[in-house]
Amino acid sequence: MTAVYKSTLRVRGSPVGGGNPQPFFRDPSPELPVARGSGFPEQARDSFGRETSFRLLPYTKQDRYSRALRNMEFPSIVMENSFLRAEFVPALGGRLWSLFDKKEGRDILYRNPVFRPANLAIRDAWFSGGIEWNIGRLGHSVHTCSPVFAGVLSGGGETALRLWEFERQTRLFWRVECVLPEDSAALYVYVRVENPDPEKKPLYWWTNAAVPQTGGNSPGKFPGARVLSATDEVIYIVPGTGRVKTMGGACLPELPVLPGADASYPAVSDYSNEYFFQNKTPYPWESAVYEDGYAYGEASTVPLLYRKMFCWGTGRGGRRWQDFLSLSSEQYLEVQAGLAPTQLHTADIAASSAVDWAQAFTALRVEPEKAHREDYRAAAGYVEGVLARAIPPASLDQALEAGRQRAGAGAEIIALGSGWGALERLRVSGKAGPGGVFGGGVPAGLSFPDESIGGDERLWAALIRDGRLPPRPPDAGPGSFAVDAAWEALLLQSREAHAPGQAKGHDWLTPYHLGVIAFERGETGKAESYWQESADAEENAWAYRNLAAAALRQAAPGNGKADEALAWYKKAFDREEGRLDPSFAEEYIPLLIEQGRAEEAAAELAAYTAGREDAVLQGPLLDAAARIAFACGDDVPLDRLFSLEPARIREGNTALVDLWTAREIQRLIAGGMDAGAAEARVRKALGSGELEPPREIDFRMYTRREPQKGE
Repeated sequence: MTAVYKSTLRVRGSPVGGGNPQPFFRDPSPELPVARGSGFPEQARDSFGRETSFRLLPYTKQDRYSRALRNMEFPSIVMENSFLRAEFVPALGGRLWSLFDKKEGRDILYRNPVFRPANLAIRDAWFSGGIEWNIGRLGHSVHTCSPVFAGVLSGGGETALRLWEFERQTRLFWRVECVLPEDSAALYVYVRVENPDPEKKPLYWWTNAAVPQTGGNSPGKFPGARVLSATDEVIYIVPGTGRVKTMGGACLPELPVLPGADASYPAVSDYSNEYFFQNKTPYPWESAVYEDGYAYGEASTVPLLYRKMFCWGTGRGGRRWQDFLSLSSEQYLEVQAGLAPTQLHTADIAASSAVDWAQAFTALRVEPEKAHREDYRAAAGYVEGVLARAIPPASLDQALEAGRQRAGAGAEIIALGSGWGALERLRVSGKAGPGGVFGGGVPAGLSFPDESIGGDERLWAALIRDGRLPPRPPDAGPGSFAVDAAWEALLLQSREAHAPGQAKGHDWLTPYHLGVIAFERGETGKAESYWQESADAEENAWAYRNLAAAALRQAAPGNGKADEALAWYKKAFDREEGRLDPSFAEEYIPLLIEQGRAEEAAAELAAYTAGREDAVLQGPLLDAAARIAFACGDDVPLDRLFSLEPARIREGNTALVDLWTAREIQRLIAGGMDAGAAEARVRKALGSGELEPPREIDFRMYTRREPQKGE
């Protein structure tokens, strides 16, 4: 008998506190710089790099967390039959925290023993383990560390758990419906994404599953888990190419970046590695097979064609990242499924339409010698046959049809998500906003009740209800953000509905938010005018900070815009509000250093931290403090900073290691060595492993290894 019931996940973890109150504006270009390397397939050229650059608004950063662990509890929902036990956490984006094989007494997924956020996602905070549902754009889901709706549907002899939300950046509604049939050893999932608007949009989706990297009772016979899929044709990322992401094409088991190694075994990679399977079959699938023949298996219907393998690698930085995200010696890899050839591509969703598919997850038993044979295609063909018996293609078709049949049915809500879906419903039903713009409304079957409207949404609920934003003192901050055309129209209507003198004399918030919308759209002059109006209405650090951001966006050598930005930041930093939130210091002090004003930065940092219990040196302030100590030649505080765990270090950020390396070079130069020779010696010693940075700061995902004697 399948059961669905509420439970509680108890885990040691680091809570994600309130969000960063500042707006972080999108990259002016919607495309990420990309390049096609050797073997890149011709058919994958379309949409390569499209809509993959940085974009965060209307969401804010979730960057308030530490490394300290404490006892935590999350309400969870469990689905269970005689084969499997699946536990979901609605408060964490609906994450499937664990999938337990009751017959084998074994976790199918990697179950993280802790909840430990780190700066790897589009909104900063991200955590590893289980299965994550990624919609929106490159950089993990905006919902990863936020609540989503959950509800139960019963009918037709089965019970479905529905997870759903409104993704505001792309203005798409999504749902994930999980079914665990009574006689099934597979968890079936129906995914539906709906576009309510009369325009085609880019569509990004990846189902991200974490699985253990090793397992079984045959250590040494095979090098850990082997990842197999329906094709041997992959697109891989060329490591060490910097900002311009370069991708090439090859056929497994060997990749040009891992010559002589079987890259289908993640454990052989000495750097953080990933590649994407270019499946063209009506039965796309992926499996991670362990040394003892136990295996994770997943399959889907189209259009979820593509698969991915990601591993942290055996390098020092990769091992450090795994320890950082969990506990020491934990090892896992990720096997993912997506709609586009790579995560640097996007698919499309047509105007006023839906895209859907079915996906299933299970555990397999295979013959190790056959699954690990040297011939990759033969091994994959054998595993596909076993998987097709565990997850028959017909069962996926049935799951897809069942999902479509219940699409219009409402669920009994057992967990609330955000209130933005409710605001969308109120805006459309009240005919608020401009005619013909964003008018599709909420899809059938999805419920967004008024009680979901909380603190983040009340500001905008008042705009719908009262025709204006409520009075708000600057020291309360600007609140949440809304940046699409419908909300802009409501704000403009609000200004027109009130006397000009009243609006200009008392309302700092409306022009502030109009400026945010304008700047996000690329209208710099209009945004600056709005923010100046906001500051004139009531002096506030928030408008000054945004004027600084606008000046920085326009900065070029010799045009004085960098100095203008510093002047605005100084004005913001000197306001009382600037002392209330660390975001001002985290932007202003590093900028002083970048502009060659290290002494001024040191004075501002000392003044900021004096007497402040919340002035924790993390993120940009940790980097800034280290750079100041380096500039002063002060080794004592520098060594202390190098010994701290940088809780908010960004994936790919090597600033502290670069600073440590520069000091090693400087020491050799001080001893009389030529600068070029000193740098060459240090780089060689780093490549050979003779010289190693402090483990606390070494998160290098790719380390260029120097050839050793005899190689």
